[in-house]
Amino acid sequence: MLLHMPLVLVLGAATYFLSRKAELKATHALTCGALGFYLADTSLAGSIHSAGANLLGMIGQVGP
Repeated sequence: MLLHMPLVLVLGAATYFLSRKAELKATHALTCGALGFYLADTSLAGSIHSAGANLLGMIGQVGP
């Protein structure tokens, strides 16, 4: 659970840099964000949350 905030910050930074350097349009970023909110309301939300938690758990175990 400790990795959630840094993950949000990394994704936010990636979106910022893609919008500046790779010409990611603001509408594309908003569409991706809206998709995330809509997915959170579907029956897939539990599976997505579990997969994300498992992935972050594996990343957390890699440390020294």
